[in-house]
Amino acid sequence: KKKGKIFYKSYLFNKINKLPFVTGKLAVSKDDFIYSNKKKRITNEYSDNITQFLRYRNDSILISSKTLNIDNPKLNCRLHGLSSFSPKRIILDRKLSIKNNSFICSTANSKNTIIFYNNGSISKINRLTKKGIKLIKVPVNKTNFFDLKLILSKIYSLGCRNLLVEGGKNLTNSFLSNNLCNQFYLFKSSNKFGSSGKLNVS
Repeated sequence: KKKGKIFYKSYLFNKINKLPFVTGKLAVSKDDFIYSNKKKRITNEYSDNITQFLRYRNDSILISSKTLNIDNPKLNCRLHGLSSFSPKRIILDRKLSIKNNSFICSTANSKNTIIFYNNGSISKINRLTKKGIKLIKVPVNKTNFFDLKLILSKIYSLGCRNLLVEGGKNLTNSFLSNNLCNQFYLFKSSNKFGSSGKLNVS
């Protein structure tokens, strides 16, 4: 019975709450930075492989436009033989600030990319729509941010059941402070970034 509960925990959460099962993930240096001016990789190949495995295990992945524009990530699963299980890419982009030359834009189609936005120019909306990206307009709250519970509800309605959140400092903090993560992976390096470090999350 105990093993069964563990095996079905995401399924049971979906059925009871009508929300995706959320897995948070963050990599930090020994001195708690998530970016460096000098180094792109924070941890090592082993934690990278676990990250790729998490992308395989989750049907969707969520980041902010800020992370996308800084890192230009691929957000796909790069484990041998499992690339076809890459998650659907979901981006929170309040003002449609996503860069047109990003990897996500250049590889987008109607099945693999969704952007939640609140405001954007007609030309940018048309450009993204022509690329096949699904745009969903949602309201913001009094502090001019998205209601993450509403976002999760809409993600669930799109058929996504297991969501990996690979956010930066602000998005990760929002999910944690609102108790929206069902489980969380923290990868901590044995190396310090020191003066080259940016965005301390301690």
